[in-house]
Formats: sequence, C-alpha cells, structure tokens
Amino acid sequence: MNEIWNDRSKKYQKMILKYLRYVLNDHLVLALLFFVGGLGLAYSNWLKTLEPGLWYLKPLLFLVLGMLTMVGQPILLLEEPDKIFLMAQEKNIQIYLKRSIRRSLFSAMLPLLVGSVLIFPLLALEFHNLLVVGILIFSTLIGLFTNILTDYQMLFYGKNLKLIKQVLVIALIGIGVAFSPILGVIGLIGIFIFNLSLLGKIFKQGSFYWNKAIKVESNRMNRLYHFFSLFTTVKNIQPRVKRRKYADGIINFLSRKDTTFTYLYSRIIIRSGSQGNLMLRLLLLGALIEGFSNEILLKVLIGAVTTYLIVIQMVDVYRPVHENIFVRIYPINIENQEKDLLSVMKRIILISAIFLTAIGLISNHSLEFILGSVMAQLAIAIVLLKWFVPRYIKKLKN
Repeated sequence: MNEIWNDRSKKYQKMILKYLRYVLNDHLVLALLFFVGGLGLAYSNWLKTLEPGLWYLKPLLFLVLGMLTMVGQPILLLEEPDKIFLMAQEKNIQIYLKRSIRRSLFSAMLPLLVGSVLIFPLLALEFHNLLVVGILIFSTLIGLFTNILTDYQMLFYGKNLKLIKQVLVIALIGIGVAFSPILGVIGLIGIFIFNLSLLGKIFKQGSFYWNKAIKVESNRMNRLYHFFSLFTTVKNIQPRVKRRKYADGIINFLSRKDTTFTYLYSRIIIRSGSQGNLMLRLLLLGALIEGFSNEILLKVLIGAVTTYLIVIQMVDVYRPVHENIFVRIYPINIENQEKDLLSVMKRIILISAIFLTAIGLISNHSLEFILGSVMAQLAIAIVLLKWFVPRYIKKLKN
C-alpha cells in the first residue's frame, strides 16, 4: 500500500506542476501583482479606519476563523478500478489512509497560514494580546484538523455526521472569540483527541466504503480540473453547455453583426461555462477594488489591467472555431474569422470599461478619474486590438 501511495503521489505532484505552468503564466502573474497590491492597499487603508471595541469585529473574526476550519479536504488519490483490484487489500487500507491523512493535513495548512496572516491585524486590534491571538489561531488549526479527520471517518459510515461535528467545532471557535480562548482551545483539543482515537478504532473494525471514497476523490479532482481549465485545455473533463437564457441580452450585444463567427464566439464565451465564469470573476474582482479604493491612479490601473486580463483569456475562443474542420467545408467566408473575433473582443472591452468605470464612480466622482479611466481603457484597447489579438491569431495559424 505504501508503494501504491508513493507512485500515485508522484503522478499527482507531476500533474499539479504541469498545469501550474499554465496557471502561473506571465500575464496572470503581472495581473496578480496589481490585484494583490490593490487589495493590500485597500485592506491597509481600511485597517487604519478601525478602532478597538467595534461591535462587528468579533462577529467578523468568528466568521473568518470558522470558515478557515473548513478549507481542508481529504486527498485520497483513489481511482475507479480500486474498488475491484484493491478490495482484497481492504484490511491494509489503513496504511494507505494514514499516508493520505498526513498529506491532507499538510496541504490544509497553506490556506490556513495565508488566512492567519491576513486576519492577524484584526485579532491584534481586538485582543491586544499576542498570546490570545496565538491561541485563537492554534484553535483554528485544531478545528481544521478535526474536520479533516471527520471527513475520513465518514468514509466508514453509512450516514453523514459531518455537519454535526462541524457545528460543534464552529461553536467552540465562537466561545474562544467571544468569551474564553482558553476554554475554546481546550474543547477543540478534546474533540481532536477523541476523533483521532475514534478513527484508530474505525481503521481496525470499520468497513471501508469504496464507492463513497472514490466519489469524494472524483469530486475533488473535478473541481481541480475545472480550475485548471480556466487557463488551459484539460483532457480529463468534458465541457458542459448550458442554455443560460438570462444571458441572451449579452449574447445579442456581442454578436451584433449577426454573422456566423460572431454567433459562434459569443455563444462559446457565454454558454461554455468556463470562459464566461472567468470573465465574470475577473469583473467582480476588479469591481471590488474599484469600489473600495479612493486612489485614482490605482483605480485607473486596476481597470485597465482587468480589461487586459479578460481579453487575453477570452481570445482563446478563436482556437476551437479555427480548428473545426466544418468551418472549411461549409459555404462561409473563413476570412471573416479574424474580423469577427476583433468585433467581439471590442464589445467585451466596451462592457468591461463601462462597468468598471461606473463602479469606480461610487467612491470617486472626480473628473480626473473619469478622464484617466477613459484614456487608460482606450490605450489598452488599442494595444489589444492592434497588437495582441492579431499576434495571437498569427501565432495560432503558424
């Protein structure tokens, strides 16, 4: 079982590194630098406006710490044939699962570390005691580990008792934040030790639910593949097409020329799921910074970078249309592919520019911001439509 785990762990790590090359591309890293810098500046400015004892700080801390206890999930690396070929080794499945648990606990510590760094200023502002802050973060870590152990216990149970235990963990986090951090951490340590002991007994006496475990791992991998599919083509998933009738207005706007290729491009973006969702997420992230920041230069730069990032992700709709053999068989003018792609990208830029500028006006009504935003969006539009998109098309053809 150790050999099976080692082999699958290496393949899994190799797959993650393979797709991370596409995720952490030059364009995204550049955009993330602006986004993280903008969010950091906005968060820093917000912290300066806070005072100790505000009524909403403890509820906010309770909410964030409670959410951090649920970021972990089992990494099982099980496959569909395992329920047949590994059935004979079920008595040794505990060896495999122990390695899996260690991997899952270690992986869950990264998002907890990032969350703890972000929320540390709020904890320090509210409690004014480094020891108390450390206890609350440690309590969150124990709660996170407890929830992960509970997930593993559910692989041996017919009924799902996860919700009950999650509520208990969150309640103890609430006790630690609102009343006594010591009482909260003692309760969480007690639950963790109980769950660890119970899991040991289950490993020896319980019956492993292969179908349930394989389904849990399949769902986790599908979520991972869908994330990677936002940046590159992933063979392990099949695209799902949805009608999305509510988006007909956007489709009609994008395909205003009413030609074959504008029809195809607009529907691929909106109805394929991945690209439409990515555009929406980028718009919302850009709008978040635009709406809460008062710095004109930052708002103008974030608006331009958001538009740039949206277009460089959406322009890939050209690939499936260009590679479709039926485009060359049907009696249509394929020379319009490039013109229609530029037309759709132009309308996407217009949507992004108007939306982000309108959101930016919420926190800054100055004429300087309006002129700066218009000029920046116009400049980025020229770069994208005159240089980037034609260069992408030429590269794809070659």
